[in-house]
Amino acid sequence: MEQANWPDRILLLLRQGRAAQAEQELRRILRQEPNDALAHAWLGMALLDLGRLPEGQTHIETAIGLAPEFDFAYYLLSLAHQRQQRLPEALTAIEQALALDPTDPNYHHTLGLIRFQRGQWEGALRAAEMGLAYDPEHVDCLGLRGRCLARLGRAQDAADSLETALRHDPDDAGTHADAGWVALEAGRHEQALHHFRDALRRQPTSNYAREGLVESLKAQYWLYRAFLRFTVWTEKLGGVTRRLLFIGLYVLVRFVPVLLPIYLPLVFMSWFSDPMFNGLLLLNPYGRHALSEAQRRQALAFAGVLLAATLLLTTATFAGLAGVGLLGGSLLAALFPITVALRPYSTRKARGWAVAATVVLVGLGIVGLGTSLFLPEENLQKGIVGALFITWLAYLWSTALL
Repeated sequence: MEQANWPDRILLLLRQGRAAQAEQELRRILRQEPNDALAHAWLGMALLDLGRLPEGQTHIETAIGLAPEFDFAYYLLSLAHQRQQRLPEALTAIEQALALDPTDPNYHHTLGLIRFQRGQWEGALRAAEMGLAYDPEHVDCLGLRGRCLARLGRAQDAADSLETALRHDPDDAGTHADAGWVALEAGRHEQALHHFRDALRRQPTSNYAREGLVESLKAQYWLYRAFLRFTVWTEKLGGVTRRLLFIGLYVLVRFVPVLLPIYLPLVFMSWFSDPMFNGLLLLNPYGRHALSEAQRRQALAFAGVLLAATLLLTTATFAGLAGVGLLGGSLLAALFPITVALRPYSTRKARGWAVAATVVLVGLGIVGLGTSLFLPEENLQKGIVGALFITWLAYLWSTALL
């Protein structure tokens, strides 16, 4: 490992999905050369592949500290932030990498992915095409170009771009996953499932393909398939327009109550489609293994809280226990922030708001139960109910406006 070509060895291990072995060998190098910036950067990459994101980011930042002009380290730092859903920080890091080396198509691809995740389809397309200007056969940029073209309604151009990518590298897992996402968003969930399975056969550790596989399995249910198509349509509207749409629908329903049976299922699916359908996949032998640990945890928490709330409300109805009913209602209200807190892709800010709202809502329910038992004052109970409703409504509106 002390040979000069050790980076080639590490790169081969990472491409083979042997990140744990790469970590061991890199730590051996760093014991001999603790200030080797390249070794720190590659160790960070190995740790990212192993899912140890904060630890990987620490080594990448160490590499930048040792070599402030090391463009590859900024690229890795962008990947670390991106995988932790910190898109503004990821954007800053990849822009720094491009400032140091504007010719690397991998950097342009990462910039395009960040813009894609932020709903900036045109900007993502420009980044992909800039990468292709430096390497016309770069399969990741071709795949990203295909996804952007599909979102922009240019289906044939998207198909041509993905076909070109597969022709250049028919065994590339990322391209098969890109093709799967395009097919899924077009409503072809069986074709998408085929592409995601091909991607995972070629790269079993790909989270990008695994997430697509989970979505395509959920799309086998007609309700989720319809909601997915609605979601893709709203994402094309942009962030501000999408928020205005939902606010407008809420106002419209206030004046046209006949639309309530359409509006309520839409709201329910917007909040709970992931944990509900992930829970159904737990009953599917194939889907159970496709779910990540975070997705399983969210689904189980959703089912557990919903069951507890249902039992409390049922008990309160038949036994006439208002305090028990208040606690059950608080658990139902807390389902909204609990779902966000356990969502795998929630930002740190969103998760913090969700945890705080959960504590307040459940706390009000416990206080309501206690006062009903020891201080059965009707006005006090009404005050707690009002505080519970206001807290719940404030949380819903805050998430819509953030």
